Amino acid sequence: MARESTARTLLVSSLALALGLGLLVVAASAAPRSMKDGGTLVIGSPAFDYIDPALVPDPSFAQSSLVPALAAWGAEDASCAMLFRYPVGPPSRQDYRLVSEVAAGYPDVTRQGRTYTYTFTIRRGFRFSTGAPVTAANYQRAIERVLSPAMHSPAERYLQEVARVEAAGNKLIVRLTKRVPDFPARMTMPYLCPVPSDLPVSPEGVGAPLPGSGPYYISEFVRNSRVVLKRNRFYRGSRRHHVDQIVFQIGDLPLTNTRKVEAGQVDVDLIVPNPVLGEIGARYGVNRNQFYSVRSPSVFYIFMNNEQPLFRNNPKLRQAVNFALDRTAMLRTVTRYFGSRTDGYLPPGLPGARGVHPYPLRHPDLAKARALAKGHTRSGKAMMYTCDNVEFGCLAHAQLVRDALKPIGIDVEIKLFPNVAAAAKVGTRGEPFDLADDRFVVPWVDPYLYVNLLLDGRTIRPSGNVNRSYFNSPHYNKLIDRAGRLSGNARYAAYGKLAIDIAKNAAPMAAYIDRNTRFLVSRRVGCVTVDAHGLDLAGLCVI
Repeated sequence: MARESTARTLLVSSLALALGLGLLVVAASAAPRSMKDGGTLVIGSPAFDYIDPALVPDPSFAQSSLVPALAAWGAEDASCAMLFRYPVGPPSRQDYRLVSEVAAGYPDVTRQGRTYTYTFTIRRGFRFSTGAPVTAANYQRAIERVLSPAMHSPAERYLQEVARVEAAGNKLIVRLTKRVPDFPARMTMPYLCPVPSDLPVSPEGVGAPLPGSGPYYISEFVRNSRVVLKRNRFYRGSRRHHVDQIVFQIGDLPLTNTRKVEAGQVDVDLIVPNPVLGEIGARYGVNRNQFYSVRSPSVFYIFMNNEQPLFRNNPKLRQAVNFALDRTAMLRTVTRYFGSRTDGYLPPGLPGARGVHPYPLRHPDLAKARALAKGHTRSGKAMMYTCDNVEFGCLAHAQLVRDALKPIGIDVEIKLFPNVAAAAKVGTRGEPFDLADDRFVVPWVDPYLYVNLLLDGRTIRPSGNVNRSYFNSPHYNKLIDRAGRLSGNARYAAYGKLAIDIAKNAAPMAAYIDRNTRFLVSRRVGCVTVDAHGLDLAGLCVI
C-alpha cells in the first residue's frame, strides 16, 4: 500500500509538471505568431462513421486507412475528460508516461482470492456541457456499454477481464478476474469516455448533440458529411483550448485533403499520404509551422511463423533474418518522413525501452547472417504474405526481404493480398506462410501490448491472432508472467529487459520501422502540440 501511495503522489506531481510544460509550449509557440482565441477550424477526413465513444474504430484494426480512426479518436479526445491520459507537449517530444486527469491517482488494488478490485477515486470539478457533474457513475456507464453484447463495441475484448463494475459516491470500483497491471493505461481509450448515466445501448450509435466532459462537446453529426464540436462552457480543467468550434469535413480522399490544406480550404490533414511525403517535406520543412512528422508508438515488424517447418525451433535462422535485413533500404522506400529505423520490439521513448541494438540499423551484416544461417536453412524456401497497400510500402518491403534472404540461402516467394485479407490470413492459425510484415498500431501505450499480445503463446487462438509469429515459449511465458506481477518502474524495467532478451535470443520477429504520425496544417493554424497518439486537436488555435 505504501508503494501505491508513493506512486499516486508521483503521478499527481507528474501531471502538474506535464501541464506546466504544456502551458509553456503553447505560450512559446504563440508569442511570435499572434495567437487569438475564437474562430473555427476545419479538419478533413475521408470517413467518420460514429460519434458514439463505444463504437469509434479501433486503430489497431483500421486496416484500410488510419485517417477515419484518427478523426474519431481526435473528436472523442477533445470532448472527453478521461480518468488518465498522456501528457501534451511539443512536436519534438512524445511522452508516453501515464498521468491522471479525472482520477485522483492510480487505483487502489486489493485481492480477494482470484479476483482483483481496482478502486479509482474521481476528482470533483469536471462537468458535462449540460452542466451536470462528471461522477463515477458516468464511467461505470461507459464500461457497461462497451461490455454489452448488444453494443458490439470494438473495445469489448480490451475489457474481457472485467467481472463487475459499480459506482459508490466518488469511487469507481472495477472487479477483474485477474491482475491487469496496465489497466490504468487502458482507461486512456476514448471508448471509456464518461457518458450520461442514462445513455442507452445503441448498436447503431447515438447521435448528436452528445454531452462532452472535455473542452468541447459534439453538437452536430451528419453521417458522410460533417461533425461539429463546440466549446463546453462548463469545462474548468487544465487542458488548453482556444477555438469556438472544430468542424470535420467528411468525404474527401486523403490526397484531396492534403491539397485543400495547401490551398487554405481546410485547416488540418490528419495523415499526409505516403506518396507525397517527400514533396511536402521538401516544400514546408519538418516540424516548423505546417508539416509535422512526429514519433508514434506504432512499429512495423517482419513476423516469422514459428509453427511452420522453416522457422520452428530454428532461432539461428530467425536471428540470421534480423542480421540480413537492410533497414535503411526499407525505410527509403517510404521516405525518411515516414518514420525511423529500429530493431527493438518496444518503440523508443516507451517506459522501459532501452537503447540496446542487437541487430544492425544502418547496413545489414551479411557475414554474421550467413554464419548463423549455415546448416539451418532447411528447405531453403519461404512463403511471404504481404498486403497490396502502397501507403505502407508492403510490396517494396517484401521484395527487399526477398533480396536480403537470397544471399543466406532462402528463396522467398511473395503472395499479395488486399490489405484486410492479408491481415485476416496472417492472423489465422495454420495459414501456410513463413514470413509476413505488418504494422502494430496500439490503442493505448504500455509494454504489455508489445510483449504480452505479440509474444505470449497462450494468446494464440484459431483466428484473429495478434501474435502473428505464433511464438510460444514456456520459458518466456513464465518471464512474461513475472514481469506482469510487478508494478511501477520495476515493471517497466522488467519488460524492457525481457523485450531485448527475446529479440536477441529467440528472435521470432524482426522490427524494422518505427512509424511517425505525419500531419499538415494550414498557415492560419498555431498552438500545435501532440500527445502519445499524435496531434492534440483540442489545443489548436487560429493565428
